[in-house]
Amino acid sequence: MAATYNITVNQNADFIRSFQVKENNVILDITGFTFEGRLKEAFHHTGHTSFTASIVDAATGTFKLVLTDVQTTAMPGGTYVYDVIMTTAAGVKTRLLSGNAFIIQGVTP
Repeated sequence: MAATYNITVNQNADFIRSFQVKENNVILDITGFTFEGRLKEAFHHTGHTSFTASIVDAATGTFKLVLTDVQTTAMPGGTYVYDVIMTTAAGVKTRLLSGNAFIIQGVTP
């Protein structure tokens, strides 16, 4: 079951957020795992923006999600939805995170 976690993304700026994966409150070694995530203006929209996801430290269960300033500039301000899927080395997929993404409009490009 996905943990609900809302995020704030500033328009015209890079978004970088690290997360640690735990199972039953124990850090999970994520060696060989992959992560992918998307943001959409609404669940029924077909268009999306993808996070770049990468493992920071597999032994400590740490991965990060990134959106570039170019990506955030192209996103109109408002409330979006997002989720992150974790795939184990054995190919088992789990929706790890989901929630709202608040895109905050910027003044300075």
